[in-house]
Amino acid sequence: MALVVTATTGGLMDLGTVSLHIASMWSTPVCVIEADPDGGRLAARHNWEVRPGLVELAARLRSSTGTPPKTDEFIRHHGDGVSVVVAPPAAEPVIAALGVLASRPRMLEEAIGTDVIVDVGRARPDSPARELIAAADVRLLVTRTDLEDVVSVVHRSDHLRSLGDWKVLTAGGRYGMDEVDRALEWPVIADLLPSDRRSSGRLKEAVARLRSTSMVDTSHLVTAVA
Repeated sequence: MALVVTATTGGLMDLGTVSLHIASMWSTPVCVIEADPDGGRLAARHNWEVRPGLVELAARLRSSTGTPPKTDEFIRHHGDGVSVVVAPPAAEPVIAALGVLASRPRMLEEAIGTDVIVDVGRARPDSPARELIAAADVRLLVTRTDLEDVVSVVHRSDHLRSLGDWKVLTAGGRYGMDEVDRALEWPVIADLLPSDRRSSGRLKEAVARLRSTSMVDTSHLVTAVA
């Protein structure tokens, strides 16, 4: 099992949907956990009940005495092999839940029983998801390619680097993926909004490589997808 986090430095307000898009191309069952400290959006977008969800999952993990607890009741199903744990729209309960998840990242994986993709929202220095990001097997930074978004990533590189190595996924904008790749210190592996068949194939290959890399040797996560 692998723990993957998706984050942004700004400009993307629906990282949960982006995470679901990535999960839809995962080669094995995967669970998307919405844990944006600014509050969740997926329940409203998909007409799901907010509870039980992230808050109840965190409470179950906190009360566990060692054996991974059962978590089926907190999970919504979204397509073949993709499940979801939704967060409440208010920030405070999400922040509290993140404190629990950050202290029990491996128990989280074992309790869910599949690969896990956690949407942690903006990767700010004061983010309550900081420890969870640092504990992840794979860190995905999602950014638009407009000038202000690329500048934001460049000027936050020191903070991002303190959390570990990253891979970058672009999600539309003015500049091309290759131009952004030259501006950043981490590899830009694919565009989440492919404009042609070649780009679409590269995206699917990138997602496949993410999982295989995380399962085999996390020291090679900085290798870009050819």
